[in-house]
Amino acid sequence: MLVMVGLNATAQWDPGATQSLGMGHGFNALSQSVMSNTFNNANKGTSKAENADYIYFGFSNFRGFEEKIFNQLVANDKNVDKGKIRRFLSDSRTMHQFNIRSRDFGLKDTYISDILATGIAWNWEMYHQTKASKQKVINLRNAIRGNMAKGPVKTQIAKLSATDKTDWMMSFMYNNAMLAQTIKNTGKLTATQKQQLAQTAKQAGVENIASVSLK
Repeated sequence: MLVMVGLNATAQWDPGATQSLGMGHGFNALSQSVMSNTFNNANKGTSKAENADYIYFGFSNFRGFEEKIFNQLVANDKNVDKGKIRRFLSDSRTMHQFNIRSRDFGLKDTYISDILATGIAWNWEMYHQTKASKQKVINLRNAIRGNMAKGPVKTQIAKLSATDKTDWMMSFMYNNAMLAQTIKNTGKLTATQKQQLAQTAKQAGVENIASVSLK
């Protein structure tokens, strides 16, 4: 999955830095399954769907995943500034950012459906440079949750180990947070970054973020 690591306003690092840390093990296909037809059902009310998939992240999980990203980046470039990488990973504040944004949207960061909706909405806001409707994000979460409860998708998720689920969601969360930090460092949204946002959304199962409406 795409990762942008901005050590200054324009620096870019290995675009596959988290591919082997979660999204590269068949999770792209699973994300597509989870999101399949989701937007077609996202405006049909906010009734609660069954079988939301609970997931818990402790602080140590985030630090451990950051270390995986750090080690992979260093392995790919022996001359990289290790201090800048660590500062950038710390500045992205992934756990804090997702917690804040989930609550802003009226969601939680302890369900896969909520995390996916939060990340997609955050990505959408950066891409379109506007605020998402809280109600539409909640509707999106409900649609994702309903799709996850369907047989084929439910079976796929049930086969995942706790580590698989953690790596899948961590990869998704870090890509959003790190790209957001890069855009913040740049001070503006460039055409390249807009393409990267679209690619990140696509790898999260959203085929065309430009056509999605959350306003």
